[in-house]
Amino acid sequence: MKQRDFLLWLMLVPGLTIKGRYRIWQYLDKNKLANISLKLILQLSRLNQEKQQYIYDWYQQKVWQRQFQWLKQCPFITICDDQYPKYLLFCIDAPICLFYQGDLKLLDQPLVAIVGARQATDYGKKILHAWIPYLVKSGLTTVSGLALGIDELTHRTTLAAGGKTIGIIATGLDCTYPQRDDLLQEKIAANGLLLSEYLPWQGPKRKNFPERNRIIAGLSHVCIVVEAKKRSGSLITAMIALEQNRTVMAVPGRIDEQISKGTNALILAGATPILVPQQIVLEFKNFY
Repeated sequence: MKQRDFLLWLMLVPGLTIKGRYRIWQYLDKNKLANISLKLILQLSRLNQEKQQYIYDWYQQKVWQRQFQWLKQCPFITICDDQYPKYLLFCIDAPICLFYQGDLKLLDQPLVAIVGARQATDYGKKILHAWIPYLVKSGLTTVSGLALGIDELTHRTTLAAGGKTIGIIATGLDCTYPQRDDLLQEKIAANGLLLSEYLPWQGPKRKNFPERNRIIAGLSHVCIVVEAKKRSGSLITAMIALEQNRTVMAVPGRIDEQISKGTNALILAGATPILVPQQIVLEFKNFY
């Protein structure tokens, strides 16, 4: 089995965690191997005996063979492919496989992640409507997570400005969460790029969202937080971005508003406060 096919097959192995898959990839890469035995997979997975036995039984039943053949027909890239985004290689527990819909060449563009609160205020909306057309005109591609609020407004405003946007979703590509009447996910696939590390048929799970956030942070050159409460997924994304030595910027907000406590705390912690969109564009001066 070719290495990229083996990595795709690993996505089907039940019970393997993201860390487990990445650990297997590191072993393959270090030892210059295309694939390894099931016994070694189980050792590297670090799962308990019960879960290892479950994987062994699953493998012996060979039900996975039909799924695997179907999965090979889906557009995907693996961590061993040339098209795999270089920035993402250094992401914490980088995804070994990404399924996609849309224009994969966007991964080579200057990428700015924009994340924020699900309950976006008029202030946050005003910022996006004023700044994103300028970012688009400056040649930047936006990245976000299709969540309600700031995320979806980032995608919508980018598309409305004639720009390109990348959506990182926390489900498989055949699922849509949350459901929307205007088919935003389909529009991004048609006019930008959709990425997911989950099997196409997998639905949303709580753990998927922080996992998804590491890809948003790892993929982008700059991470912008527009609005965020003191505890939020946006702050998780920002902290991961900081760990990956990305530039993190935050829009200051009123000190008496809950929706701004997260962004203001980020600024106190060292994130760059943004007052004008030109500051964002200047971060990419060495990209071109």
